Amino acid sequence: MPVLQPLHLGRLAALTLLGGLGSSALVAQTITVYSNGSLPIGSSRQLTAYVPLSPNTVRWTVNDIPGGNASVGTISAGGLYTSPTVVPVANNIVVKATSTAYPAKSGSVTLTVTQVQPRLWSISPASVPAGAFTIRLNGAYFPTNVAVKIGDLQATVTRLSATQLQASAMAPTTWLGKSQPVQVWATGLGAIGSDVLTLGVSASAPAPSPAPTPAPSPAPAPSPAPTPAPSPAPGPGQGTANLAAARFLEQATFGPNAPAVARVQSLGADAWLAEQFGLAETAVATPADRSTSTVAAQMLNRLTDAPDQLRQRVAYALAQIIVISANKNIYADELAPHLRVLSKNAFGNYRALLEEVARSPQMGKYLDLANSNKPLGGSAANENFARELMQLFTIGLVKLNADGSPQLDLAGRPIPTYDQSTIQQVALALTGWTYAGTGTNNWENFSGPMVLREVNHDQRGKSFLGCTLPANQGADADLKATLDCLFQHPNLPPFVSQRLIRQLVKSNPSPAYVQRIAAVFTNNGSGVRGDLRAVVRAILLDPEARNDTAGINDGRLRDPIQHIAATLRALNGGFQPGNNLSWEIGRTGQTPLTPPSVFGFYSQLFRLPQTTLAAPEFQIYTPTEATLRGDFLWSLLTQPGTNMRVNLQPFMAVANDTTALVNAVDQQLLWGRMPTAMRQSLAKAINAQPDATQRVQTALYLTLLSGQHAIQH
Repeated sequence: MPVLQPLHLGRLAALTLLGGLGSSALVAQTITVYSNGSLPIGSSRQLTAYVPLSPNTVRWTVNDIPGGNASVGTISAGGLYTSPTVVPVANNIVVKATSTAYPAKSGSVTLTVTQVQPRLWSISPASVPAGAFTIRLNGAYFPTNVAVKIGDLQATVTRLSATQLQASAMAPTTWLGKSQPVQVWATGLGAIGSDVLTLGVSASAPAPSPAPTPAPSPAPAPSPAPTPAPSPAPGPGQGTANLAAARFLEQATFGPNAPAVARVQSLGADAWLAEQFGLAETAVATPADRSTSTVAAQMLNRLTDAPDQLRQRVAYALAQIIVISANKNIYADELAPHLRVLSKNAFGNYRALLEEVARSPQMGKYLDLANSNKPLGGSAANENFARELMQLFTIGLVKLNADGSPQLDLAGRPIPTYDQSTIQQVALALTGWTYAGTGTNNWENFSGPMVLREVNHDQRGKSFLGCTLPANQGADADLKATLDCLFQHPNLPPFVSQRLIRQLVKSNPSPAYVQRIAAVFTNNGSGVRGDLRAVVRAILLDPEARNDTAGINDGRLRDPIQHIAATLRALNGGFQPGNNLSWEIGRTGQTPLTPPSVFGFYSQLFRLPQTTLAAPEFQIYTPTEATLRGDFLWSLLTQPGTNMRVNLQPFMAVANDTTALVNAVDQQLLWGRMPTAMRQSLAKAINAQPDATQRVQTALYLTLLSGQHAIQH
């Protein structure tokens, strides 16, 4: 009789009643393979065979071919099926598991292979004239077997990459003034189309070509080819003499004002940075009343009034990356210490910041690391902190090149950085931490860092992301080794650098800009990795940041708090220390210190609809929130009360001179960059007002609402 696997006692009894455990009863069992379905070309799926036989080993075939082949896909000895790179002609792939002990016993699944659906995000330009035209299409998963259909025409296509195509066609006059559907297709077997966007066609026909002029006799010598003009070097843009200093302060502080501009002009940007790096840190207090509203009020006041403006701006940027929220941490001592950690480490090392965050009881509560213990019985380690530590704080979801662009597989798909097993392993490595106290699993205590309890730590060895943690080295060593592994990961420099650039300078930095900053993150020039002081300095002094001529895709939308703070500082005012504005600011989409989730107030991956442009802050700039932001700015100008202070006297002094008032607003809020059309519209609105006060309020309000001020250029 063959050797049996251990069986459940109930099943053993049932078999005994049926006449014992003879080989015929065992061989009668059925092999089941999981599971049927479809999968894209060039992808993998782990198949599982349930084999109630002894031994329970199987041999895998694909369409009866042992191990499969390139045409139908391959399968490993462990059941990992990898689909072919093109859809097969006979697209019913039978994957079979056959018992090695009983070859007559097998189970199978039927799989189908599909094309990867192309994604079409934007078209440039968005409209074309009738006649010959060329457009660029941006998206993802553009295959080599690609076609583009515009209206009822098949375009001539050049595949530039898996994310960009160039398409050319001839628009007939029947298209004049009409939009045409545009779709990208993966051709061949299993052809599949992308999202459909529209391309506008101008309403006027192109001018007829002039009749050719006969060549004179004798024909003149051909003209030499013109020498192409070099691209203009970055230089000062339209604006006042204060523009360069003001733009620098828009990026390095919560907004320029006259004293700050004068200081930058006196010292120069580099020396100003050195001065800011050397200033004493403005204290972050934990209020005795334990009120989160008081913590928020103190934070708002620091944003406009603290002398260490650079530290405030960088700490605020870090708070959008390493997030906690008052929607769970509801008392002051659960929030203020986290702000202290970010402020303290704003010019420090990112590795030190990660460890202080990991040990903090504030983060321990928010992402449930406190009292996450080794698995016992049916329990498991809490995975929340492990997941967000990787996804949001360090390495992100997909593998990155040094310039921040995603690494793609052969099918044009981003390559994941980690999987669920990685999260589980990291979660185990971080078990055994509890709040300060004498017990094994202590109740919430925010008076100091979390403490370790080895009895609750998973002492087994762990392996993830190419790093190995040996068994029995303890909770402290495992935490440090985990953070070291993530800190040394090649994704970390471009991931964090790109997010800091987006917070400080622009939402769409060039790949070269990201790569330059990532290089500084990797090595500050003295062999130190993660030096935030060096990274911040490099971000702000980079040529792409210091180019005062704004490009069409430059800048970033200020979030509501930044927009309000910049307005107050521009008007030589600020938030009062005892302000009570959390609810009112919250109506604009950003309740201070209360993001809705660990992802923050907005997704870092949000893009302007139907474009490839990153625009995170636009996610909370819906028509409703834009209107409510405008309401707040109006109240700021007309009823600042005891919560805010503004100085409108310089504008009141020229209120009755429309040109002088427009100039004053332009110079103090936009630093001389107001377009001519806007100046004319503003003057018309001012002239419609009945008195000096309303003229000033109208001039300021309309300028503050404009994209010229809402966007940090």
